[in-house]
Amino acid sequence: MARKCLVSLLVIWISFSLLAADRIQADEKKSRPDYKNAITTSREIIWNAITSGKGSGATIAIMDQGEIVYSEGIGVADRSTNRQVDKDTRFNIGSSSKMFVAVAVMLLVDEGKVALDESVIKYVPEFRMKDERYKKITVRMLFNHSSGLPGSSFDFGFKPDTQAHKILLDTLKDSRLKHDPGAMSIYCNDGFTLAEIIVERMSGKKYIDFLTERVFQPLGMKNSSASLGDISETNVAEYYDPKTGRKYPRQVVPVLGAGGLASTAEDLCRFGDSFSLKGKKILSDASIKEILKAQPTRFSDKLRDTQIFGQFAWEYSNITDYQKKGIQVLSKGGNTGFYNANLQIVPQERIAIGFSISGNAGGEAVTRPILDALMKDKGLMEENKKPAKNPVEPQTIPAELLKNAGYYMDGDGAVKVAFDRGRKALTISRIIAGKAGTEKAGLSKSFVYHDGYFYNYDEGLQYYFVTVDGKAFIAAHGFRTYEFGTLAYQKIETIKKPVRLRENLHGKFWLLRNAQPYTQGPVTPLSSLIHKSLPGYVEFVGIKKIEKDDFAGIAATAFRDQSELFLFSRKGVTWARVANYLFSIADGFPHVRSGVTSVKIGDENYNEWLKVDKGMLISFEKPEDGRIILSTPEAVLFDSVLDSGAIYAPAGSYIFFAGTAGDTFQVYAK
Repeated sequence: MARKCLVSLLVIWISFSLLAADRIQADEKKSRPDYKNAITTSREIIWNAITSGKGSGATIAIMDQGEIVYSEGIGVADRSTNRQVDKDTRFNIGSSSKMFVAVAVMLLVDEGKVALDESVIKYVPEFRMKDERYKKITVRMLFNHSSGLPGSSFDFGFKPDTQAHKILLDTLKDSRLKHDPGAMSIYCNDGFTLAEIIVERMSGKKYIDFLTERVFQPLGMKNSSASLGDISETNVAEYYDPKTGRKYPRQVVPVLGAGGLASTAEDLCRFGDSFSLKGKKILSDASIKEILKAQPTRFSDKLRDTQIFGQFAWEYSNITDYQKKGIQVLSKGGNTGFYNANLQIVPQERIAIGFSISGNAGGEAVTRPILDALMKDKGLMEENKKPAKNPVEPQTIPAELLKNAGYYMDGDGAVKVAFDRGRKALTISRIIAGKAGTEKAGLSKSFVYHDGYFYNYDEGLQYYFVTVDGKAFIAAHGFRTYEFGTLAYQKIETIKKPVRLRENLHGKFWLLRNAQPYTQGPVTPLSSLIHKSLPGYVEFVGIKKIEKDDFAGIAATAFRDQSELFLFSRKGVTWARVANYLFSIADGFPHVRSGVTSVKIGDENYNEWLKVDKGMLISFEKPEDGRIILSTPEAVLFDSVLDSGAIYAPAGSYIFFAGTAGDTFQVYAK
């Protein structure tokens, strides 16, 4: 009898406990905001992007306290069937994928299989470079972009590609570092591909299988995978060219760690919630704290603001306005050329915002206003409209700054920096090389000096000079308007005894020779230039410092995706290798003839080309998996991935052929 009473009391106690828990959950839901501002802001921003031609379809989701409180698909996923985007539609998320390899490595850290401050070569012994400093690259440096690796050794494409790891390791064997490991944070995709290789080596599993088992499944991410072109899923967002409206094949991003995942906004939120100590965690508390904190380099304290990308794979780990309130905000975006995505989280509040679009609307530009609106809904932040400021009163430029005049570089080329003390201004002018060795100034920007900064109000820029280890830089203050610091330009070394290449490359055209038929990137003839005012340098896929008669090294050591130039001869023709690309000089290729011209891919599988001497109407026959592109140096005019039928080929254009050894193409011209 006593036992029955005890059981009855236990049942009653459990029932009351469940009722109390239900009441607590109900009270919590009643106390939650209606999210009106966040939802309204989301819809307005996304519809504006779509109707202005920046995208076809998008998905947005907001998670608060571990619950999806708003999720919506907006726009069209497939125009041909009028299939609408919904909450389960997958998009390629580009570099937002970097956070997944960061978590994958930290899972191995938790298991004691990887140490962040151990050398990468311990885990990837076949990783080699010509530069002995590579042995000092640690796992941590891959994530705060401070490894010094040159850049990106992969291509977007339209078919699955299993050679990305091999291409990277082969490319690095002949490469040198841009700077000392750990010196500064310069965005680098290849570091994350190395991290992907580490995961495979130390887990014994394919990277995507490891993610599925250890990240996707535990977090309930049912709609996350490799990139869209790698999977057979039907509910995906197709990509349409904003200018032409043409539909492209599904995009493959072969480097999964650097940018090759697909997901939904809701799944991104589920992933983002795992970084909260109160969320559904898959990492230890220690690893979560590590991944959320800034990862400074030796250069970090040389800037007047927090350096962007100096985090553990995040773009930033704090926003000044929020930091003043004691609130940490982290963000990671992604852009594949076809898709944009962004994940933004507030770990202490268990807030996550996920966004993706088929198109080119910047992810950060979408999620940040939504976050501001959400925090207003929750009463955590007031609306912070920065007051308009009057232009500063120009001041006389200090004499010590005048020594910084000269030629500088950024990721796009060279500029001339000059001072006008009378106007109290600094000018930055893009340098353009003419065909006959002449030069002219391109786009010019003017800045006025005031209290240590140079201001350009038309573009909202504030620059200042900084010198580190004897090298002069121009740094940007308030990058992306969030008060981050980044390097804008680097001064070019003046070479007293310039070295010349064995061949004059000025005004030469070069043709790509090792592209796969399914490559996404535009294939056009490239030109090489010699700038008269920059003796000892050559411009060929960026400006490079000539060090030998057959070699030019990286000159812009503080910018992403730089490369070295190697010249060599093959069958009497000058070839060039730049990163993982092979080019040959355009001279000597056959020309299109009236009637029929046949082109055959040789045993070495190099791309073939034809030159068009005079304007003519042409059409093609090609193998099923072959590729034909008609282009000028300025633009692609015809691409067999998208186009068919006859096309007018203007004089001076080129025709590119890609296939497998033995493939034959026919060109009909009249």
